[in-house]
Amino acid sequence: MLVSMSDKELKQLPVLQEICDQRITQSQAAQLLHLSERQIRRLLQKYKAQGPAALAHAARGQTSNSKIPEEIRLKCLNLVAEQFHGFGLTLAHEKLTTIHKFDISVETLRS
Repeated sequence: MLVSMSDKELKQLPVLQEICDQRITQSQAAQLLHLSERQIRRLLQKYKAQGPAALAHAARGQTSNSKIPEEIRLKCLNLVAEQFHGFGLTLAHEKLTTIHKFDISVETLRS
C-alpha cells in the first residue's frame, strides 16, 4: 500500500525508529521534533501498532464534508451558462439561490 506523507511526517520516521532502537530517549525526540513528550508517546504507540503508515494524517485522501456533489455543481454551472450568461458572480449566485433554491458558494461559480 502506497501512503503519501508530508515532509514533516517523513522527518518523524527516523526519530521514532531511533526511539525504538533505544538510541535516543522520548524527551530527546520531543526536543528534536518540537513536540511534547506526551505527543511522542502517542506517535510511538501508533507507530509500533501500524508501522510508518500511522504517521500520515488520517484524513488524507478523504473527500471534504462540505464538497458539493458533482451532479449538482454541474447543474448549477449549466444554469448559469444558459440562463444567467453575462451576470456577475454575485448576481448569478443570488438568482440560483432565490429562483432555483441551490445553495452553492460564489467561489464554486467562479470556477
